Amino acid sequence: MVWNPKEQLQGGKYTIQKVLGQGRFGITYLARDNKGDGVVIKTLNEGLLNSLSQIKRERLESTFRQEASKLQGCQHRHIAQFIEKFPERGLDCIVMEYIAGSDLASRKHNILKEKEALRYIQQIGEALIEVHRHDWVHRDVKPANIMLRSRYGKSEAVLIDFGLVREFYHGLTATTPEKEATEGFSPIEMYESQAQRGAYTDVYSLAATLYNLLTGKVPPHAQKLCRAHIPLAPPKTINPKISDRINHAIMTGMISQSQHRPQTMRKWLDSLGLKPTLIRLPKVESTIWANWAQVVIAVETALLVWIGIIPLLQNSSSTPNQLPDAQQESPEANPE
Repeated sequence: MVWNPKEQLQGGKYTIQKVLGQGRFGITYLARDNKGDGVVIKTLNEGLLNSLSQIKRERLESTFRQEASKLQGCQHRHIAQFIEKFPERGLDCIVMEYIAGSDLASRKHNILKEKEALRYIQQIGEALIEVHRHDWVHRDVKPANIMLRSRYGKSEAVLIDFGLVREFYHGLTATTPEKEATEGFSPIEMYESQAQRGAYTDVYSLAATLYNLLTGKVPPHAQKLCRAHIPLAPPKTINPKISDRINHAIMTGMISQSQHRPQTMRKWLDSLGLKPTLIRLPKVESTIWANWAQVVIAVETALLVWIGIIPLLQNSSSTPNQLPDAQQESPEANPE
């Protein structure tokens, strides 16, 4: 079942506009919320669910919910943001931020300048560091899944379309790994059902993306590079303007054997000379810290005042005990 335009979900909170994409596992819709803002709604493919046994269906639905929870935890400026999840007509739905703009695959200039390409790669790389921090792998990094939007007059990259539930197709359907990988951007482990995937999987895909941005060419199929032993042409041989450092980092990131690639995204970004970006704390956090600072100052002030009062209290408490003796010695107190 595919929802049609103008159909409403969540009691009218969302209205379907159109289908953005449909694959073996899921359907992605463009919708509008009751404020008129565009959102993306993802669901599992009902046709696939109906073809599975009850046990396999429940397993796939459970996986979808678990990965939705992981996505909810990945809060980063360069990741399309999770909004909410809810059930609708027997299907689990994920609502995400809609990124207006174009993707890097449809960029105007086929070959980007190194500085511009590195800016986008750093933004997506740091977004992936956040993803990996949650023990998750995107699995489908490529120019078509990187949107460009304007922010404060500058273009910035945003990562979209996480490969939800792709890790769990083995044993669920007759789908082969080859159908779930993207030629030119997926590493060899995405074509092997028993292979381990990790941060190094996304390193390969992001390195292949940088290769494409700087050469205008889609890298060769990973199976050709690995199994046919066809060497990868260094990007600098296609575009001589690429610096030696960047050329080397791309080649290192695209090593076929995953154990020989940089094992973390941070390490690969460092090889490009891209240092961590200083992220400003949101105003709400700054306000919280400011309030705490005021509390600390108030407590310190109160302690100082209390310390100053203690001697006065001691003096005042001892004065009544000495007053009778003083009165006995006073001429006014003694008529004789």
